[in-house]
Amino acid sequence: MKYQLTTANNPVMPAYFQGRWAIKTIKNTPVMFSTNLGAEFWFQVKQASYVTISLLDLAATASAWVAIQIDGLPYQRVAVKTMPFRLTLDGQAHVIRVVMSGNTDQDPVWDGTSGFAVEALQTDGALHAVKLGQHSLTFIGDSITAGCWVAGKTPAEDYRGEANYAAIASDQLNARNVRIAYSAVGVNKPGKGGVPPLPNVLTAIDSQTPWQPTPTDIVVINVGTNDGLESAESFTALLKQFINQVQILYPNSRIAVLVPFNQRFDRVIRTVVPEFMAVQLIETADWEPSTTDGVHLDLAGSQAVGHALAAVLRNLYPEIFTD
Repeated sequence: MKYQLTTANNPVMPAYFQGRWAIKTIKNTPVMFSTNLGAEFWFQVKQASYVTISLLDLAATASAWVAIQIDGLPYQRVAVKTMPFRLTLDGQAHVIRVVMSGNTDQDPVWDGTSGFAVEALQTDGALHAVKLGQHSLTFIGDSITAGCWVAGKTPAEDYRGEANYAAIASDQLNARNVRIAYSAVGVNKPGKGGVPPLPNVLTAIDSQTPWQPTPTDIVVINVGTNDGLESAESFTALLKQFINQVQILYPNSRIAVLVPFNQRFDRVIRTVVPEFMAVQLIETADWEPSTTDGVHLDLAGSQAVGHALAAVLRNLYPEIFTD
């Protein structure tokens, strides 16, 4: 993957935070805070024998998890309750990526007391912020887009914010990604953890923390799976309103709408999307990914869909992905 040294985009530590983050003070400690799986940070460490990564343990029940990658090698996953976590190094330059991988649906993320809170990086060497790629994607969706239930049926421990279809597609495109996705949420359905319906989360990280949408090259919308109580007529109106809202928030981004992998509201989505200029429809019926439970993509299904989506996005937007 291609990366570049950059300026830290936060005042807390010398790292580049990618995704939806806010500066907060929790337990009298300044932290970088997020409620989204798939949010991540990057840094380079040089001339060091170790680096220690610290997150506050804010879990209501089972521990949250992060995934740590060194120089593009396979991730190692770490439970936040075991932190601080010390990486032993060899003095050479290394690029380290830390992804918010999983938390439980019981964590009350929307009241501001639970989520991911990155406290500190410590080393005996030098740290520099690192930024991935030249392009960026925003993914808007639910638990499938967040990365829930990818590796099994144990909450948090089997979630994989770093290995779901959104993560795979972004890595294939060498692009940064921003995830706006929560378990069980829909266009007109609240999610777990006190999360309101999707129209209310696009500009907030929790009930206390507004968030300004970050311009990205492309916005990928994957909604409808959790809106099964809606009629076709009501979901038609809801989807039109939602796409309008996204267009207003992302005026300079290309927008693509996926048909949900379980094909819920496929006919509605095929009817609505062509009504919007410059909004692309992405069909998924022939992808037929494997799942953990009939709905959530498993590891193999995530790989298959991630590669398929990356290929579609390359074809739809060759002016962006020229390399």
